[in-house]
Amino acid sequence: MDKALSKKKWIILFLTPALLLYTFTVFVPIIWSSVYSLFSWNGISAMKFAGLSNYSKLFSDSYFIQSFKNNLVFVVINVIGQLFVGAFVAVLLCYITKGRELLKTLYFAPVVLSCVAVAKIWSKFYGIDPDGVVNAILGFLHLGELRRAWIGNMDTALVGVSVIECYWHMGLFMAIIYSGLISVSNDVIESATLDGASVWKIFWKIRLPLIVDVLTIAFVMCINGCLKAFDVTFLATSGGPGHATELVATYMYKTAFTSAKYGYGSAVAMFLVIESIVAVALIRKVGDMANKIMD
Repeated sequence: MDKALSKKKWIILFLTPALLLYTFTVFVPIIWSSVYSLFSWNGISAMKFAGLSNYSKLFSDSYFIQSFKNNLVFVVINVIGQLFVGAFVAVLLCYITKGRELLKTLYFAPVVLSCVAVAKIWSKFYGIDPDGVVNAILGFLHLGELRRAWIGNMDTALVGVSVIECYWHMGLFMAIIYSGLISVSNDVIESATLDGASVWKIFWKIRLPLIVDVLTIAFVMCINGCLKAFDVTFLATSGGPGHATELVATYMYKTAFTSAKYGYGSAVAMFLVIESIVAVALIRKVGDMANKIMD
């Protein structure tokens, strides 16, 4: 097998199906969207060339600007909830023995649930008539004055849907970071322990520098996923109340498929593509700088 994989023709043979699938499901739609974004089209009448007017309109569209701001808040909350909490649990798993497998299973369980199930379950958790789990707990703690429709209130809806997204994906990043942590050689850890290194020094000076690449990948996956987030938010709130939870992806969907503004919707889609590419490039740059500093 190793001998076969050393030949370029076999590598090309194995990569071709994946490349073809990726080309027709990712690159071709991006190309078509870039073309549509230059036209004004409602899907029925003739397409009218609009040049860059759809793009210039983005920066004067208050709804788009609001969705972009919401998306930034959504990203920050999810980076904290998915990556930092996930990393904390991953580190914790390296030092506990009893119940480790049970904890890993329970923490990872939400990842295998469908987005529809997660969104609907949490919609019930946030309910107020009758009380869902969140409001019931507040009542039990004698904090009934804080009860509210958490994703039906403009002040709390964005945080509410962000928590749902965190719950759904945090187990994935725990698994990724935990895999990186346990890949560090035990011999290195034992040698540092014998030399009197504390748990904190072992983590900061040994484990962390060796998993910078893993953390970079996790950051790319998390931020890229949050920038394009759609399903949980759309299913839980449809971008409401008002535009309190409108994200760029949900606004793109409504613009193109509800308002039948396919040209303008494609411009929003292209903004998402460019935004994601820039974010990935910046994260990789920071990851490379961190690698050099750690070395």
